Amino acid sequence: MKDNIENKHIGNRKIIIEIRFNPVVTMLDQRGQIAEAIQNSKCFGKFHWEINAGEVTVRDHENKDKSKNVVFVTFNRLNYISYKIDSIDSFFQNFRKAYDAVLGVLKTLTIQRIGCRIIGSYKVASHDFSSVLNHYKEAFPSKFFFDKYPTKDLSFTLTYQNGMYITGPLSEDDPFYQKEFDIDGCEKHVGIVIDTDNYLTNEVRDIDDKGLIKDVYNLSLAVEKDVYSNLAEF
Repeated sequence: MKDNIENKHIGNRKIIIEIRFNPVVTMLDQRGQIAEAIQNSKCFGKFHWEINAGEVTVRDHENKDKSKNVVFVTFNRLNYISYKIDSIDSFFQNFRKAYDAVLGVLKTLTIQRIGCRIIGSYKVASHDFSSVLNHYKEAFPSKFFFDKYPTKDLSFTLTYQNGMYITGPLSEDDPFYQKEFDIDGCEKHVGIVIDTDNYLTNEVRDIDDKGLIKDVYNLSLAVEKDVYSNLAEF
């Protein structure tokens, strides 16, 4: 799998894979084993773990604000979150290491939902917010706009079968940065936002096959690329 968007076009990017499964109550007695298993999996370099009443959190820095990779496990959910995507292949390999480590402790999971969300800021041809905003306006039918309500900003949301995406123009001081990338190393720039969330549930059939996780991941990457490719010249 090749990188779908060149890194030079990505200002900030966060990928989240979430696996929801039928409750495994014994997880509460295996929190220490889960933390150790994730650490031994070497899914990322440095490890700092926390064990609370109903959850295990493993991250790559003791300071939350400096963490770029986090694994979060409860009795019915596993989240793998990364703000540092060296490549889309390596991200998924690291997720699989963490997932297999948890599965090795809990033994069997009946998966209810597989989800993958990608949130990012992306660089486009224009470096001026007003220009990017105007490109968005020009892409919409004129009936959406009224002279008596001057457009300061906008966003577009589309929902489809098993997923959605949001996109809109982005300024350097947009609250988006603080909300989604309030970490060390955030690059603030003019560009566009893409937020896509895709999922698969077990309402129709079992989804315990590990291969389906990668299918959902690939779908999110495909949506991200499609949206960016259409807007890159803004």
